[in-house]
Amino acid sequence: MEIQSFSPMLDRVMAQEIQSVSWSKTMDVCAILYINNQLEICRVSEQLQRMFIIQEDDTISNIIVESTFLTYNVGNKLFIYQLASHQKIIQSTLIKNQDKITQMLLVQVNVKIIKEQELQPAIIPLSTTNLKNWQNLYFLKQSQINNIIFSLTNRQIAYNFNGIFHLGEIEHKNIIQLQQLENELHCFSDSNIEIYDISLMKHQQILKYIQQLSYLNELFCFLKTSILQINTQLQDIFKCYQLNIIGPLLAFGPQETININILQFYQKGNCPQELVQFFQKELYNTKILQKMDDNITNSFNNIQEIIQDSLMNVLSRILIILNFFIQTKNMPFYQGLNKTPFEELQQTVQKIQKLYSRFQIECHQTKLHLRNFFVWLNLCAIKSGNEQEAECENVNSHLNKIEVDLSKLFDFLKDNHLFQLRNLQCFYQGKISPKTFFTKVVVQKNIEFEQTENITKILQNIFKDSYMEQIQQNKNNIESEESFETVNSLVRELQNNLDKIAINLKPKIINKININLSGQLIRFSEESENSYFVSVLIDNTIIQYTYQQKSFFQFNKIQLNNKYIKELQYFQGKLIILSTNKQENQQNLLMRTQQQKDEGLFNQIQQTAYISTEDLQTQNKFECHSIKDLKVSKKGLISIIIDSKKLIILSI
Repeated sequence: MEIQSFSPMLDRVMAQEIQSVSWSKTMDVCAILYINNQLEICRVSEQLQRMFIIQEDDTISNIIVESTFLTYNVGNKLFIYQLASHQKIIQSTLIKNQDKITQMLLVQVNVKIIKEQELQPAIIPLSTTNLKNWQNLYFLKQSQINNIIFSLTNRQIAYNFNGIFHLGEIEHKNIIQLQQLENELHCFSDSNIEIYDISLMKHQQILKYIQQLSYLNELFCFLKTSILQINTQLQDIFKCYQLNIIGPLLAFGPQETININILQFYQKGNCPQELVQFFQKELYNTKILQKMDDNITNSFNNIQEIIQDSLMNVLSRILIILNFFIQTKNMPFYQGLNKTPFEELQQTVQKIQKLYSRFQIECHQTKLHLRNFFVWLNLCAIKSGNEQEAECENVNSHLNKIEVDLSKLFDFLKDNHLFQLRNLQCFYQGKISPKTFFTKVVVQKNIEFEQTENITKILQNIFKDSYMEQIQQNKNNIESEESFETVNSLVRELQNNLDKIAINLKPKIINKININLSGQLIRFSEESENSYFVSVLIDNTIIQYTYQQKSFFQFNKIQLNNKYIKELQYFQGKLIILSTNKQENQQNLLMRTQQQKDEGLFNQIQQTAYISTEDLQTQNKFECHSIKDLKVSKKGLISIIIDSKKLIILSI
């Protein structure tokens, strides 16, 4: 006699083929993954209420729905969405190599013990000019995900805090499943189980440090973003200047001598035919100088905003957090750690801070020089053009209303490095050397270093000691092209030091148990503090184990007569079994189904699917051609995919 133990809630044929269904642990919310990598998040009652849809180009896998957020991975990247706002909170790389992630596991950690004021130094005010830069950190601060995410690949187990901050990895090639208790990580292979102690990660003080390191890592990411934005603006300035000024003047000969020819025209009035053509054909009665002035001025203003609102702000916050670590006397992260890595980070950050403080002055001075140069070029174009045409663009330009600063113009023309914008080009190229940085201060102004204490301190702090020795030897004639520290190398040094600090928080193996786990399926019961059940499907037989007192014990075998087991799931310690009355090789089924479609035959073999409890006395029965997936939520809902498109939801 068949007893209907599972009450039907929903029976719907979907518009496209369903790949899998994932349930929330705390709510009646599910994530339905379709065959086209579309993920639909729904509330479940008497009907499906769609919350939002996510579409990815590549394969979505390892979907986890929590009470406040959704997480999944595509390739080696992690995506986290906030359920309430439907917005993406995090997109980051879980593992550095290109291995495929086969399983993800979230370890809940209690971070309520971290006081808000302890995190206050890491909170960054939202910038009005660069809101996009801060959006990720803002959502991270508001959402408080605070989980350690373990990702299993074919070579290692990597683990990240909040899905962003990489803590380290366990090298292992044979792990096939992960399970987590309160303070233990269980790693299942074919023949044994390794048990690791992860209680250290939940320690109050260590969590506080990990939280701060996570914010520090985020700040480094924003720092690199700000520098990239600055370099992009510099590149725009340089390209505009090269295309419209340097390029047309190359008729004079080598690029290094262009400023000399223009300087001779300014000083002696010598105007070669090439320069006349440049004034008359390139600059006269066009808006090119106005557009250049507008574009370059905007780029310089953007650089100023990025430096003031983003970069300097980030550097200050980084120094606050580093100072927190340096002043901390006892840091139980891992054995052997001292303050040296944080002190090295502090020194590097201070170098970058001083570097961009000086660079800010360089940008402002260069902007004024270029504006003055464009005003003079506009005046030259007017004089070399047709004076009878009074309404030409040059006369109407705003540049014609500004007076030329002749002293500033002479300084600009005589200094080839400044004329070629190499004082800025070094940042765009990421290369800072004696001939391409601070040259205007050293060469143009003809200042003795012995009498410029402030400049000496800046250079000593930013460059190597050998730079000052070279300056003392050559005074104002700098010939060396040796490269010293660059912006990019300083940022790489930051990240390398942070990685060295982070990767040492490794779980310790506390036990290794030999057990036969070479079955088709391994399923776990709900987590508890001390024990759980494991069911392994081997040759249509379910072998059940229990984990108690740091070891596994076999306690039961289940074998169904005339039924073929397809899926196992646990609900409140009770095993839910999906079986059919026919066994079909999946690959042969797909080939035969495709052949039937090609031949226009759709009469597949009818089979019966059974959903039974562990005692085999109660069950539900469904007539179908194929059954694809069964999942049980912790709220007591069962989802079944029948014939690819039909979704049935039952209540236990």
